[in-house]
Amino acid sequence: MIYKNMAAHLRFDVEWQWLSQFDDIEKLKTLNDCITSRSARFGSDADWYKGYITKFWDCEQFNSVYSRWIKSGKETLKKPSLDHVTPKAKGGTNELNNLQFLTWFENRCKNDMSQNEWDKIKNNISEYFI
Repeated sequence: MIYKNMAAHLRFDVEWQWLSQFDDIEKLKTLNDCITSRSARFGSDADWYKGYITKFWDCEQFNSVYSRWIKSGKETLKKPSLDHVTPKAKGGTNELNNLQFLTWFENRCKNDMSQNEWDKIKNNISEYFI
């Protein structure tokens, strides 16, 4: 069973039965990949993990990025990427309300800017090109 295998390989102590409520295994894998490939950036608290999955499973922004990525044939620059609204470099935390999903490309462009700083640049993007 794929959910048992997933639970066995997570850094979080979560039962496979809890995972099995999420019917799109590829979407669940994507959410997991966004936090497990970042070594120790995120804690190992099961409550945080459950809150993370629950929050983003039905999140309009995550689902928009995820759908566009799937439709693109999983183009690397469009892959969902977890972003800190207030960057850790500027005092941001891993609290769920400080996390959002952007495309991989947008997240790299945003870098260590706050969301407000990034929104100003996006609204005036033409000023930054020759």
